[in-house]
Amino acid sequence: MKREVIVYLILTFLTLIFIFLLCLNFGLINIYKSFHLQIIADMDNQNKLSQDNFYNIHKAFPKQFSVMNNYPKQSLFYPYEPQEFSEPEEKFTNPLPRTSFVLMRGKTLFHRFCIPCHDVNGKGNGPVVTQVVLKEDEEGFPPPKDLTSETTKKLSDGRLFHILSAGQNLMFSYHDKLTDFDKWALIHYLRELQIEK
Repeated sequence: MKREVIVYLILTFLTLIFIFLLCLNFGLINIYKSFHLQIIADMDNQNKLSQDNFYNIHKAFPKQFSVMNNYPKQSLFYPYEPQEFSEPEEKFTNPLPRTSFVLMRGKTLFHRFCIPCHDVNGKGNGPVVTQVVLKEDEEGFPPPKDLTSETTKKLSDGRLFHILSAGQNLMFSYHDKLTDFDKWALIHYLRELQIEK
């Protein structure tokens, strides 16, 4: 009699575990949300896409910084081709104030990304043009635009933003390397270089 009771309890326990596992498998019970440690996460916890749209944020300056580990859907791919500059030129205006922080950020980015072609002064005689040793049959890199020229000064901030995002001529797109905030900061610094000319 005692042995039958033990066997009955074991079978009941195993049946309950089996039912519990079936419920987990079919999603009838979801206990994973309460767990902080997952042995096999199956890539369930990843960086998520956010609904943040940079161009709709103008009121509070700190909100222009993106949230860590979130990528705005609108900024993953730049929607305009290099030759489609008229719409971005009208649509985009620089939302950043010209502060010392913004200028310093722009200068840092200019030194990181622009100097190889445009040089420190922005005149287009960077190390790629002046210091690359060429073989006899090589033509070399054509001189980039002078960013302090009157032609560039006349370009709107929206047009410069478009060039940074979509590229132009031999200059490739920096959209995947620079956030929108960084592009606007870089444009502020470029305007500073144009004033110093």
